[in-house]
Amino acid sequence: MYHIAAIGFTAAICSTFALLPQVIRVWKTRETDQLSGGAFLLMFVGAILWFTYGILREDMVIISANSITLLFIAYIIVIKAKNTYSSNQQE
Repeated sequence: MYHIAAIGFTAAICSTFALLPQVIRVWKTRETDQLSGGAFLLMFVGAILWFTYGILREDMVIISANSITLLFIAYIIVIKAKNTYSSNQQE
């Protein structure tokens, strides 16, 4: 059983922190023009559903991984929205 949990934990770390380079890039450059807002919204909905699933299953690996994922995605969406709003105001 330990091996199954270790696989799940490792998968959660890989999936969650795959977004970290993108978050760091957005943090440093504030550039989001090349990012798809629709894709990130869909990822956000998916992470909410995974988070809810984790709560219902009482699975801390799923809950914790998707909590972090939600923060990463929400940050990118907020910066993307600010950039979109700013560029629309300038036109």
